[in-house]
This record gives sequence, structure tokens and C-alpha cells, in this order.
Amino acid sequence: MKVAVYSPNWIGDSVLALPFIQHLKNHYPDATIYIFCKEWVSEIYKNHPAVDHIISIKNDSLESFLGTIKCGLKLRSYTFNNFYTLTDSFRSALILRVSGALSRVGYKSQMRSFLLTDSISKTKVKIHRSKTFVRLLGKSSLPVPKPELHISKGEKEWGLKEMIKLGIYKPIGLLPFSVDFKRTISKSIINKWIKGSRNDYVVFGSINDIEKGESLIRLCRGSSIKSICGQYSLRQSIILISLCKYTLATDSGLGHISASLGVPTISFFGKGSPDITSPVGKNVKIIEHCYPCLEEICHDPKKGNLCLKKIHKLDIEHAVKNLTKL
Repeated sequence: MKVAVYSPNWIGDSVLALPFIQHLKNHYPDATIYIFCKEWVSEIYKNHPAVDHIISIKNDSLESFLGTIKCGLKLRSYTFNNFYTLTDSFRSALILRVSGALSRVGYKSQMRSFLLTDSISKTKVKIHRSKTFVRLLGKSSLPVPKPELHISKGEKEWGLKEMIKLGIYKPIGLLPFSVDFKRTISKSIINKWIKGSRNDYVVFGSINDIEKGESLIRLCRGSSIKSICGQYSLRQSIILISLCKYTLATDSGLGHISASLGVPTISFFGKGSPDITSPVGKNVKIIEHCYPCLEEICHDPKKGNLCLKKIHKLDIEHAVKNLTKL
């Protein structure tokens, strides 16, 4: 039996999909599990014991209708029995239909029900996204385990050697950037948080965050801080984050990664709902100053979010004291 999963397109959502994938393997223990995903999230699923094969596509492969059809047709050779989509897009349901999968399961949205064999209604009650994914298995009472990323022994050895090259040991990871500017923690706020600290800090981010990381380093003169934004692949960043003492993270994909690795994680919420998208892990503390989000009166394009500015150094120190395994 072959079972496929159309992965979410964002890193954080892909991490939150891991409990669904584990339940799927438990439900079909003898099945071969395939993950269909975009390249930028494929490394989330690497080494996961419930995943047998990863089918990754270029991030722009589905931009056109023709590209979407071609992609679905290519999947026909896999002869999937069941295909689940964890995204709500019409495009994902179309790919499931064109793939020829016998059973096609997803939520009702964007008038796509006719493309699915099992079109499920979402609950009217707001629930955490990881639980929303698990509900697709038709059992709302299923417990939702914490997502776990898996790092091999060889990867960990590489990470330890890389930390030595960087000249740091057990640093505090700073994960301040988000693709959504309104979730990004400004450099002035971070400077206030770490000023006077004797700890080593490492700033993580993508190639798009290189300039922001360098700017943060310049502002935080006097602190022991390095930026490695854009220097490593996502998988390599995952390995290095796993070696941090703890992390200070905005509501972002890297924050979810940190939590799922079991790294003590302090997660800051300005815009967004922790009830729905908070990182899940063994050792996570959420700091928020206003909910629901008052975006229209809170967000200043030049100065950032007022809610994040209300988070003080004492809030962080208190959260750190309450973290375990430090």
C-alpha cells in the first residue's frame, strides 16, 4: 500500500504536520509513506522514521495551471492508494485528482470538494494547527504528540565540529526574523535584551536575512554575537540550532524547529495566535503582551510592533528561569 501526503508549504506548518505523519504511519503500519513537498521544506522530513520517500519539487513548479497538471501526471507512476492534502488550496486538490490516487482526502475549501473523495468540514472551534491536521484521519479524539525532528549521529558530529570552527560552544540562538515583517523582532529590541550579557549569541536566518543579521551585529557591539544568516542550508541550520543552550524566537519556522528539537525555546508572539500556531515542544515558553492581535493600531511600518516592544529583559529572564534542562 502506498500513502502520500501533500505537505504544507511553510516551514512552521510542515513541522506541525509531523504528528499527523506519525499517526498516519501508526494507522497504516505496513504502508509506504511518501511526502510530496516543495524543496524548501523537504529537509524537515529527512530522517523521520515514519517517512519512506520524499518527493520534492522546485518552489515555482506550480505557479501555472499547466505546471500543476504536469506535476500531477508525473505522480501517476507512483500509483498511490491514499493521498492526503494538508493545504487548503484548490491547486493541491487538483494535483491529488490528476495523480490518480484512489482515495483523496482534504478539508472543504475553495470549492474543491469535487476533486476529493473525502472532503472534510473544519471544526468551527479554533484549535491548534497540529490538531487540525490530525483530524483529517477522521478521529478527532486522537492525542496529538509533540512534533519531533530527527538528527543522525553523523549530522550531530558535523554540527559539533562546525561550532568549534565558529569558535562558540552552547550559544543562545537568536531567531528574530520572519517572512512576515510584522512578526520580525527589531534589532533595537534585541540589543536591549542582550546588552550586558556574558553569553554567546548566534543569529540564524536565511539568505534574505543576511543584511538584517549584519545590521544587528553592528548595533550590538560589545556583546558576544555572530550572524550566520544565509551561510547554511536549512538542514544545516536545524543541526546547529539543536546544539544551542536555548533560543529566543519570533513566531517563525525556525522557532518551530527549535521547539521540535527539544531545545528550550522562548517564543515571542506579537501578531498571530499562539492558540493556533504556537511552537510545540518539551520545553517551550510563550511570551505575549496582547491577544487577540490589534494589528491596525499596533503596527508601525517604521518602528515595528508596539506589542513586541512591551516585552522587556525581565520578561525574558523570568522565562529563562522557568525553562528546564538548561
